[in-house]
Amino acid sequence: MRISEKYSYSKYRNKESRPQGSGRVFVSPKEKFSFNPIINLPAKFWGNIGLLILIVFGLWFVFYSRFFQIKEIIIEGNSLVSSDRISKNIDLGQNIFRFNIKNTREKIIANNPLIGDVAIYRGIPNALKIVILERKPQIIWQSGDKYYLVDESGTVGREVSNSEFPDLIRIADRKNMPVHVGQHLLSESFINFSEKINRDFFSEVNIHPTGYYITETTFDPYVQTDSGFFVKFDTARDAKKQLSDLKDIIIAYRSNIHEYVDVRINGWAYYK
Repeated sequence: MRISEKYSYSKYRNKESRPQGSGRVFVSPKEKFSFNPIINLPAKFWGNIGLLILIVFGLWFVFYSRFFQIKEIIIEGNSLVSSDRISKNIDLGQNIFRFNIKNTREKIIANNPLIGDVAIYRGIPNALKIVILERKPQIIWQSGDKYYLVDESGTVGREVSNSEFPDLIRIADRKNMPVHVGQHLLSESFINFSEKINRDFFSEVNIHPTGYYITETTFDPYVQTDSGFFVKFDTARDAKKQLSDLKDIIIAYRSNIHEYVDVRINGWAYYK
């Protein structure tokens, strides 16, 4: 007698099945190919190629396409330096992401002594915004028949005409020494001293100053007055004290002063 094999569900446990009637029919699992059966290449190969193409195209589009080329430059905050002079440091058509902000900032400052600081912002997709912080102009310096704008640090910003900046102090160099744009011409102490003298001269002595000049050194500035005499000052001494001494001399000896008053020596005053 033939003994039939006893049915065991366990050996079909890991097999796929489908319902059929009141029971289930077990089927063999589908065969999965790790290679394309037609051209014998990995199935995910073409997916990787497609992804690589998308990445390359994306990089090209961002860094080399015309869409992100600089077409517009917006400049704000400048009044002493023209926008054309600033924008000539930037070539239109550069890629906005590959544009070197640090080098451009340094170049603008180096080429324009009147600019103290620069901030550059990228405007996606094709614009740059440049915000300028200019140095404060303080003095018009005259050498010969040329006039120069000097900022608060004593640096020569640019050449100007005699009619520009009428509210600034004008100081003439009687020796007519050559001056160059970008040159550090005056000390900050000289500029501060000149500002104080110009501001307080009339209120202290009731005489108007009509001109400022130097003959040998910036340590000894001279101030011409509308009363026909000039005053010799020393920038190393306190401006207020020298004006006070000048006031005392004028009150006591005004009728005897015809040419100058010298208040450079502490505790003494000379007049002629």
